[in-house]
Amino acid sequence: MRRKAADMESIAQKLGVSKTTVHYALRDTGRVSEAMRKRVREVAAELGYRPNLIASSLRSQRSATLGVVVQTLTSSFQAHVIEGIESVAQEEKHGILLSCSYGSPAKERELVDLLLDKGVDGLIVAPADPEENRDHYIRMIEDGIALVFADRSVPGLNVDSVSTDNILGGYLATRHLIEIGRKRVAFLTTNSRDRRSTSVQARLAGCQRALQESDLELAAILGPNVPDSKPEEQFGLDAVKERLKGKGRGFDALFAVHDGLAYGAIEALVEHGISVPKDVSVVGYDDQDPSAYYHPPLTTVRQPMRQIGEEAARLLFRRLRTKSQLPRQRVSLEPSLIVRQSTLGGKQGLRPRRV
Repeated sequence: MRRKAADMESIAQKLGVSKTTVHYALRDTGRVSEAMRKRVREVAAELGYRPNLIASSLRSQRSATLGVVVQTLTSSFQAHVIEGIESVAQEEKHGILLSCSYGSPAKERELVDLLLDKGVDGLIVAPADPEENRDHYIRMIEDGIALVFADRSVPGLNVDSVSTDNILGGYLATRHLIEIGRKRVAFLTTNSRDRRSTSVQARLAGCQRALQESDLELAAILGPNVPDSKPEEQFGLDAVKERLKGKGRGFDALFAVHDGLAYGAIEALVEHGISVPKDVSVVGYDDQDPSAYYHPPLTTVRQPMRQIGEEAARLLFRRLRTKSQLPRQRVSLEPSLIVRQSTLGGKQGLRPRRV
């Protein structure tokens, strides 16, 4: 029987090191000591390792494939971003390999390594956390791997990136609530991992800026005590219910960092006899597909979702063509406020309806 060929994982297990260390040692790059390089090569020869020619010469050969790592596949936001990436990739005669981190930095790191092993020409990543994989991405940059951050980023890294101006988006949402007479604005976000995302932090900063300009304080941050493994709508429902049974409402407006959270929040408010928008006005973020047809139709900050994907892919192909000859680009796209009945629905409250 033919013996199964050794791979990087089997080398890593024998040496008791990470697969990333083996990857860099075999490619003679990255922060790996000369002694470790030598030991990795010895074990590779001992186990009969034969490198994938495409993966081991990423900078000189092309697989006509891009690697994409996103947070989730359950939202229309991600679907539109992926459509944008794929449309540009097809123009460039490339396909995409798509993976989902489910918000786990460890899973994200594993998927990035897997895609590199598959020989992708470059990567588009929506980082799950702004800090946890920083060193991993630094090594990739030093190794010359083409990388673009989409929607979220890792502050301080010299990486091509594209996102919406989320500070402006948070400001627009909150300014609208203030202009219709609301004075106690609550900010609804998912648990610690998403609050650490750069996009959510920026939306909160914009919200605070608008409140400070009007001498108002942020009434509450809803969601920190609710597990964040739930679907967004369920999370929003539970977070608002917890608030209502605890300290009481304490707010006349609610700004949710994702539309899915807003859907659940509206259900929770109405279940407690609170009218939307008469008693509480609700604003979401993204303008996902169901938002225009929800009941009440949701006021939200629209992100140019497909354009985020298109611009990310264009940045990646630009980097593949020029290598490190051009400075990194950070593209910031402008959001817009879409006003619907969840903030301007008249005197009669509306019951929520799933679509």
